[in-house]
Amino acid sequence: MPVTTFDIPNDLLSFIDDLIMSGKARNRREIVVRALEIFVKFQAQNWNGPLIVIHRVRKGLISKGSIAELVSGMSEEKLYSAGKRMGKTLRDLAIDRRLDISQPGNHKAALQMLEDFGWGMFLMDQGRITIIGAFLPAAVIHGYLETALAITLTRIDTTEDIIVFETNPVATVARERRPIL
Repeated sequence: MPVTTFDIPNDLLSFIDDLIMSGKARNRREIVVRALEIFVKFQAQNWNGPLIVIHRVRKGLISKGSIAELVSGMSEEKLYSAGKRMGKTLRDLAIDRRLDISQPGNHKAALQMLEDFGWGMFLMDQGRITIIGAFLPAAVIHGYLETALAITLTRIDTTEDIIVFETNPVATVARERRPIL
């Protein structure tokens, strides 16, 4: 790996050193490389002032508290329906990446996109999707994933602060046999 030398302003260097002292990083190199990886992943070179643009789509940041206020008073059915409508947006974003996220082989890539958006940690294994630290209510995510991934999901009740969905194999088989138009 090539060695690169550059000047870092003192205030940033102090910040970096504070991160190391608090144990959040091992060394300066780790912080600088991680910052560059994030810069590339979120296409920060395309940001213009207060506008955040990733993959040619404008993004915005909103707090979990604001989301809670937005959805307060909505029934589970309304939240699910809103999620179904919203799920189309992930399909559009995936097209830009040349991904057909209705195909099971691309489901993990779709869930990674949501994880990158800060929606929580998504795990997928043996017909189950588990979400840890979900940003949105379970009913919204339920509808969203069904539309985005073109699958039918059943929510599994849990006692922990996680959301678990199980895929419906009958609906998945029926979808796969659908003729392409």
